[in-house]
Amino acid sequence: MINQHPLLSVIITCYNYEAYIGECIRSVISQDYQNLEIVVVDDGSTDGSWEEIQQFEGQIVALRTENRGQLKTSFTGFSLSRGDFVYFLDADDLLLEGALTQIAGYLRPDVSKIQFMLAPIDKDGRSIGNPFPSLQRSEDSVPLIQSIRSRGYYETPPTSGNIYRRDVYMGLGEMTYERGIDGVPYLLAPFVGRVVSLDEVLGKYRIHNSNQSAFSVLTSTRMKGYIDRFVGRLHHLSQLVQERCETAEKIEVRDDYAYVMELKAMSMVVDGKRPDMLQTRAYIGAVMRENSGKKRLALSLFAIALFILPNNLARKAAAIRIDPSRSRQLRSRLKRAFSI
Repeated sequence: MINQHPLLSVIITCYNYEAYIGECIRSVISQDYQNLEIVVVDDGSTDGSWEEIQQFEGQIVALRTENRGQLKTSFTGFSLSRGDFVYFLDADDLLLEGALTQIAGYLRPDVSKIQFMLAPIDKDGRSIGNPFPSLQRSEDSVPLIQSIRSRGYYETPPTSGNIYRRDVYMGLGEMTYERGIDGVPYLLAPFVGRVVSLDEVLGKYRIHNSNQSAFSVLTSTRMKGYIDRFVGRLHHLSQLVQERCETAEKIEVRDDYAYVMELKAMSMVVDGKRPDMLQTRAYIGAVMRENSGKKRLALSLFAIALFILPNNLARKAAAIRIDPSRSRQLRSRLKRAFSI
């Protein structure tokens, strides 16, 4: 049973984030939620991260391991934790002051996940964009389940914008297809409880050279990796729903999700090819089926652009789609140009 003031475990994994880990830990220590434990696992850092972490001895549970990657390190942190709820906070991200007090009232047995908005900042902590994702306040999991069945996903923040009831992470089994910790848990959460969405900014998400490097190279191999993880999560979800939710309908995994078809189209563009008419029509059809309003129009226009643009321009469009920060850079350049 979860008590009235449940223990919340904040789990931080760190690899070579000496510049950020101290500020991250302090942002948690300064919270005024009392029933809190902080677990920090250093994934074999080669910089001064471990020395930074040791400064908080007595205030945190800390462990240093050999380098094994984020997924295994996160599960090590989970095994060290005792919380009724768990929060995986990236070592370069931050909690805003009072964030956990605002969340405390939602730490209930019927709630499987709490998600909130994040404010993007640069390496020096300066604001660099609007908070994301755009969430509407809700405690209803039904629309999220419908979105999963239709599109294969629902709108959710990055890892640092989610708090989970502990059992969501228990008995997950093998995740050989995965790189991060919350790929299938975020999908499972609506099936096993209420997902609370908060339309408030409660954390900061840092964008800097180290994590942007993941978006810097556009390759067809990378597109295939995205597809494999997307489909792998859904197959895993289907298995978990059958095991844990006796009354839920089976998750049918399809091959015509708009996300998958988009990645296949971009993969062709990256390889110097042009999506054919049949592929483009099927892609637009999936977009029309899964979306509405401005998003439907924007994605349809993107599909058409990949079909009609010269390859060099189509590649640039694909790069912006994969890494939205590029569009911010483009807008900044245009703004400077027109202000001269």
